[in-house]
Amino acid sequence: MPQIYYCDMEKFEHLYEECIALLPMKRREKAERKINKNAALLSAAAGLMLKKVLGITDDEMLCYNEHGKPFLKNGPFFSISHSRRYAVLSVSDEPIGVDVEMNRDIDKGIINRCFTEKEGIFARMSTENYLRIWTAKEAVLKLLGTGFSFSPKNFSVLPFDEEHEINGINMRFFVSILGDAPLTAAYCGNNNEFEITELLPEDLIY
Repeated sequence: MPQIYYCDMEKFEHLYEECIALLPMKRREKAERKINKNAALLSAAAGLMLKKVLGITDDEMLCYNEHGKPFLKNGPFFSISHSRRYAVLSVSDEPIGVDVEMNRDIDKGIINRCFTEKEGIFARMSTENYLRIWTAKEAVLKLLGTGFSFSPKNFSVLPFDEEHEINGINMRFFVSILGDAPLTAAYCGNNNEFEITELLPEDLIY
């Protein structure tokens, strides 16, 4: 069963030093390079989830493809996302990508550059529609492992409840929400029974 784990930064913000201290060296340095404390804490929470869920206690355990996507040589597949309040980790036996976005205004520039015509019409109807399209687009690119070297305008994520073939890969979408933050996972396989688990400070630190 695909799994989604998440951390709510409101429950971690008073534990910044503890979170940073528990990270492997490279991820600690990455977190400390962030421009503000919240961004650093998000990066730290993602690292602690990797440690807790996947047993990644050393930076050398991770491999990276030519676009910088991290992966484990012997699986499972995983994907990470974070946005202001939430850090999210998805894990599956099949390829997977995940994205979460806190509410923000519609960005017409992103619509013009990244959305198909039909997606643009749908996205302009509401902020919720816009964020739903954008999280799905990001999740697909994370599953593919290409980043934006493969243009998000090359494919459509609509309708969300149908299977899509994108860049030669069949995938589906799992759509959910964390608080007021839309979340979408793009995944391969037929198992749509995702399990969502919140990880608290006592799960990751103590």
